[in-house]
Amino acid sequence: MKKRIGIVALVIAIVMTVTVPTAIAASMTAMGTIKYENGDTFPYGCDCWMENVEEEYSSEPWHYTSESLPPFYDYQIDGEYVTEDNHFHIWIESPDGNWFGEYTVLYSEAYNSDMEVILVDIIMYEQEQPLETFNMDLVTGWNLISMPLTTDENSASAVLGSIAGNYDAVKSYNATTDLFEDATTMDPGIGYFVHVTTAYTWEYDGTAYESMNADLSQGLNMVGWTNISADIPDALSSIDGDYRYIARWDATSQSYEVYLPGAPAVFNDFTTIERGQGYFIAAASSCTLAYPYS
Repeated sequence: MKKRIGIVALVIAIVMTVTVPTAIAASMTAMGTIKYENGDTFPYGCDCWMENVEEEYSSEPWHYTSESLPPFYDYQIDGEYVTEDNHFHIWIESPDGNWFGEYTVLYSEAYNSDMEVILVDIIMYEQEQPLETFNMDLVTGWNLISMPLTTDENSASAVLGSIAGNYDAVKSYNATTDLFEDATTMDPGIGYFVHVTTAYTWEYDGTAYESMNADLSQGLNMVGWTNISADIPDALSSIDGDYRYIARWDATSQSYEVYLPGAPAVFNDFTTIERGQGYFIAAASSCTLAYPYS
């Protein structure tokens, strides 16, 4: 009798296991716009991600690269859902990591029956960038420098605070008058001559200066550089054919070194533009130095 009861129980258990309904996932799509807070469309090329909050899928998070989707959408991510009570978390990041936006939405609330998608618009917010520290040994005499980091306080005394009492002049170059001028403020993208009275290490904190657009006048221009060192052909590709030479200052010998585009390598004193250094560019005509350049 016990044996028969055991068999019956086993059969019931098998039947229950077979007849329990299993949730089946269905495909879905999320679409929307990507904008700044002021309503302007955010540049394309962002990484767009989405995940189902309640369910787990091996293909998560689902990904899409933003682009123009007529008539006025910027992204479209395909995913899966089980019920209309599923929530979806969507997050978007700019290629440089400086902008981010996210939103979590209930499927039933965002569903558009005409388009058969959920519509979720994303607002992008600028992210606070981590501070970096830059340091550079300055020798006694003139040093041609630039700022690879951006600071909130741009007075020359603040930027050069670490060498206070060890310099007595800061000069910028006026490309219009071809004269050096006293500089009371310092900004990335510009070169500065600093006269150091006692060799010291210049150090300051800021966020990475990663791109630049500098308008160059015909003739000499004293420019700075970004936080990214680069080979000259790549660094100056935006003004290729528009400059005659680029010069840097050798602080040790207190003399100039020159790079001539198209000249044999033996004639060039350097081939790389370094972060923290300043440079003279002899422009053949008015042009704009842009980096990165595509």
